[in-house]
Amino acid sequence: MRNKRRTFFTILAIAVGVMSLVFARSYIKGIINTANDAMIKTEIGHVKIAHKEYLRLDRIMPKEYLVRDLSSLRTRLEAIPGLVSMNERIKFHVLLSHGNINEPAVAIGFDPIREDRNMELSKTIVEGNYFENSHWGLELVIGKKLAEKMKVTVNDELLLVTTDVNYSTYALPFKVIGIFETGFASMDKHLLYIPLPKAQEMLDCGDAAHEVLVFIEDPAKSWETCEKIENILSQKDPDHSIQVMPWQKNDLIELLPTVSGIYDIVIGIIMFIVALVILNTMLMAVMERYHEIGVIKALGFKNREVFGMILVEAFYLGIIGSIIGGISGGTLSALVEKTGIDFNQMTGGMMEKIDIPVPFFGNIIYPDFTFAILIGSILFGIVVAMIAVLYPAFKSSKMLPVEAFRSELKV
Repeated sequence: MRNKRRTFFTILAIAVGVMSLVFARSYIKGIINTANDAMIKTEIGHVKIAHKEYLRLDRIMPKEYLVRDLSSLRTRLEAIPGLVSMNERIKFHVLLSHGNINEPAVAIGFDPIREDRNMELSKTIVEGNYFENSHWGLELVIGKKLAEKMKVTVNDELLLVTTDVNYSTYALPFKVIGIFETGFASMDKHLLYIPLPKAQEMLDCGDAAHEVLVFIEDPAKSWETCEKIENILSQKDPDHSIQVMPWQKNDLIELLPTVSGIYDIVIGIIMFIVALVILNTMLMAVMERYHEIGVIKALGFKNREVFGMILVEAFYLGIIGSIIGGISGGTLSALVEKTGIDFNQMTGGMMEKIDIPVPFFGNIIYPDFTFAILIGSILFGIVVAMIAVLYPAFKSSKMLPVEAFRSELKV
């Protein structure tokens, strides 16, 4: 307490470092979780059922490889314990036409009510309305960026042109009832959603779909659910043409550990920088007092007492600074967790230019602050503060008083 200004800045350096670490870890954890949740809800479900050839050629969306007899399949799957929902989807390329504008897009036929329980597409509607009842006609909802390219608004008519499973051309006029904006470029730029019966009509495929996404209460039990579904399918699919795949086995999810590893490197760099700041501050706080250390040694302090005194001081400074930084970083993360950060705005519109083919990065990222991050960051600050003073404490404790009075401490 003798030099309050020096103590204040030492604590401030530790606090700022720990606060930055808490927020950075929460933000990066939020990015990973956002990507994981988005892909499960919009692309793969907890278990995906599809024709093995469709999965192999999923990038070109082949129309002819279908899961058939959906009504019978639904009846059998609903008997599986822990099953929350079964969502059938049809995906196919279409050519949109409005006035003199023509644009390729991807149409997804789905059940608006069942899908909305997981995907919550209705919450992303920015203009118009979502599908309101079970009597769906020629209606669609379209991504905002795609609507802008087509120059359509709510109540405008769009002509959808495609080929069915028999390679015959089919066209239907749809009314735009809503425009959605998810923040994911892959969805907002290329997708539109229509009722499943209309998609089946356009492809002339009857009671069939390209993929069935199964959602269960406990995602960790996806492998067990896969086995149960395979047993059910084996009764009517002796050739095993229909494949059942848990979310952990999906290529998109398997990519996440690689992405997570990159973020771990980023966190490591941040931790290294924070450690350097704390180390430099604590090192200077000790070295600036070599005259004081010489005085107390002249008064009879032993080497171990000087060493212990510096360690105790570093321990308390580390605790105070780390707790202040942890609370500040935790509060900041918790506040931003509610509002999110517009990553697209921060990067000057970069996310609008990056066209990732799957929902992975959204415009708005929500940090995922946890108690484990808070405790880990506080302990990191304390440990680094202690480690930072070990060498200068040892060096200063070995000084002779006369050396301290007439020369600077040499490191």
